[in-house]
Amino acid sequence: MRDRDFLLRPHPRPVDILQVVPGLYANQHAGGGKANQYFLRGFDADHGTDVALFVDGVPVNMVSHAHGQGYADLNWLIPELIERVEVAKGPYFARFGDFATAGAINLVTRRHFEKSQVTLSGGSFDTWRGLFIAAPEVEGWDPIIAAQVYGTNGPFDSPEKLQRFSLFTQVTRDVSDRASLSLRLMSYGSGWNASGQVPLREVRAGRLSRFGTIDPTEGGNSQRHSLSATYSARTGEEGEVRVEAYLVQYRLNLFSNFTFFSRDPINGDMIEQHDARTMAGLQASYRFRHQWRGLSFETTFGTQLRTDSIENSLFNDRARERLAPVVDASVREGSLGLYAQEDIILTPWLRTVLGVRGDLFGFDVDDKLEDLTTQDTKTSGVRQASRISPKASLVFGAIPETELYLNAGAGFHSNDARGVVRQPDPVTPLTQARGYELGARTRLFDVLDLAGSVFLLDLDSELVWVGDEGSTEARGPTRRRGLEAEARLRILPWLFADADLTVSRATFVGNAGNADAVALAPTLILAGGVSARHPSGAYGRIGAIHLGDRPATEDRFLTAEGFTRVDVTAGYRGSWFEVTLGLQNLLNTEWREAQFANVSRLPDETGPESCPAGTRPAGEDTFEGCEDLHFTPGAPFNAQATVSFFF
Repeated sequence: MRDRDFLLRPHPRPVDILQVVPGLYANQHAGGGKANQYFLRGFDADHGTDVALFVDGVPVNMVSHAHGQGYADLNWLIPELIERVEVAKGPYFARFGDFATAGAINLVTRRHFEKSQVTLSGGSFDTWRGLFIAAPEVEGWDPIIAAQVYGTNGPFDSPEKLQRFSLFTQVTRDVSDRASLSLRLMSYGSGWNASGQVPLREVRAGRLSRFGTIDPTEGGNSQRHSLSATYSARTGEEGEVRVEAYLVQYRLNLFSNFTFFSRDPINGDMIEQHDARTMAGLQASYRFRHQWRGLSFETTFGTQLRTDSIENSLFNDRARERLAPVVDASVREGSLGLYAQEDIILTPWLRTVLGVRGDLFGFDVDDKLEDLTTQDTKTSGVRQASRISPKASLVFGAIPETELYLNAGAGFHSNDARGVVRQPDPVTPLTQARGYELGARTRLFDVLDLAGSVFLLDLDSELVWVGDEGSTEARGPTRRRGLEAEARLRILPWLFADADLTVSRATFVGNAGNADAVALAPTLILAGGVSARHPSGAYGRIGAIHLGDRPATEDRFLTAEGFTRVDVTAGYRGSWFEVTLGLQNLLNTEWREAQFANVSRLPDETGPESCPAGTRPAGEDTFEGCEDLHFTPGAPFNAQATVSFFF
C-alpha cells in the first residue's frame, strides 16, 4: 500500500503512519498516550470499534475495554520498523472477524535492515526523540533490536509532559529453504498529562484559551508488553502454511473529566478508568492452489483463537485521588473463529472469491460490586454467542489493465461483555454488519492509477459516545452510503502526485425522537499531495488533508467544524546519514482535532440562563449543565528536525 510513501509524511505520532491509507483519518485527544480516534467509510469508529487493526497479524483492538469497545492503541509503534501497510476495506474478507466492519489494516514490520542507525529528533513544543536500531550481521539469522524514547509538552498551556519508551526485538531464521520462523518481543510504557476537551462557549467568551484546560489533572499512564511468533512454510509448489501465536500484557489508567461539575459540583466529575489484561491467541492458515477441469482454484482455510483475562474498573476521582468505585469487574472473554475462502479463476477475465466465516464467543463477567447495589440490574453472568458471515466478490478483467468488481459480505463487531450479560436489557453480543460495494480500478498509459467505488453498509446497532461515563452504549441500526475515489500519477520516475476522496452519509434507520444523524460520522475526507524521491538522495512531500463539517448531535443542532491542514516534509539521504525537516500545519490554521457534543457544567453556571446562544440547557428537574461542543485544539504551525546516522 504505497509502501514508499508513509515515511515521506510528517509522523510526530506513531499513528500518523496510517495517513497513507486512502480515506482514513486518525486524530488524538486527551493526551498522546491515549488511543487515537479513527475515521473510515462514514464511521467515527471511536478508538477502533469498527476498524480492525493488526501488527504482524497480532490484533490490536481490545474487547470489553475500560474506555471503549475495540480500543486500539498504536502509540507503542516505531514507524521506521514498518515495511508495508495492508488494507482491506469493508466486511468482505474471510480472514478478518471482530471489528472489521468498515475495514481492517495490518502493519507488517521489516524482516531486515541493511545498516544499523541512530536517529535524533527535536522541535516545537519541547519535543525530542531518540531512536536506535541495531541490525547486526549474523549468518543464518536476521536480528533487529530497536529502542525509542520520546517526549513532548505539546502546544497546550498546561504542559502535556508526555514521555514514552518503546523496545522491539525480532529475530528471523530460515529453518529450511522452504520455511522461516520469526520471534518478536516488544515493550512499551508511557505517562502523560492532558488538557481534555475545551468547552467552546468558554473560548468564544474569551475566558479560556484554545490551548487552555478546565481540569489540569487529566492524563494517564499505559504499558504494553508482548511476545509473538510466526512460522511460515511452503508446501509443494503451490501451498503455504502460516501459524502465529501471541501473548500480550497490558495496563491503562486513564483520568478524564468530560462534564466538569455536572454530576458533583463540589469535587468535580473526574473519572478514572483502569484496564489490566492478559491477551493470548493462536491463529493458523493453509493456502494452496490447484486445477480442476480447466479452472484454477486458490483455497484458504484458517482458524483464530483468542482469550482475554481482564480486570476492569471505574472510579469517581478528584485530582486523580479515588473517591468511590463505580465499576469493579473481572471479565473472561474468549473467541474461536473458523474461515474458508475460495478464489476461482473462471476465465482469463473473470474470477470470483467466495468466503464464509464462523465465530463463537464466550463471555464471563464477575461484577464485584453487584451485591453492594440496591438496583435490580445484574451485571454478572455467563453467555455465549455465534455468528456466521458469508462473503462474495466478483471481478471482471476483460479490459487490459482494468478491473470491475462487486463485493458483498457480512461482518460484525462484538459488544462489551458487561452489557452482554446484563439483566434485564442485555445488548446484542455480536452486532452484524452487511456491506455492498461496486468499484473499478485501472492503470492508464503506465503512469496513472485510478480507483473508485460506491458502497453501502447496514449496521444492526450503533455504538454511541456517553460523555459522563467515558464509554459507549449500543443504540439503533444505522446505514452508511458513500463513494471513494483515488488517483496516483507518476509525473517523472521520481515524482508522484496523489489524491483521495471519500464522501459518505451515516444515518439512523429509525428516528429515535432526536433526528437521524449519526453524531460525528465523517461526511467528507479529501487528501492529496506531491511526493518526490530523487536518485540524488533528496526527497520530500507537500500534502493537504481536508475534513468536512459533520453533525455533532443527531438533530444537527451542533456542528463539528471541518478544517484544511497543509504539511510539508523535505530531506536528504546520503550513504551514511540522513536529514529531514517536517513542517506540520504550514498555514497555521486554527483547527479542532477531536470534537464531541456533550453536557458539561462550569462552577459559575447555576441555571438554564447560564447557557449562551449556540448551546442548550440540559436536565428536566434539576439543571445539569449546557450541551455544547467540546474540542481538543489542533497543533499550530510546528517544525521537527531529524538526523540519522547509518553504520
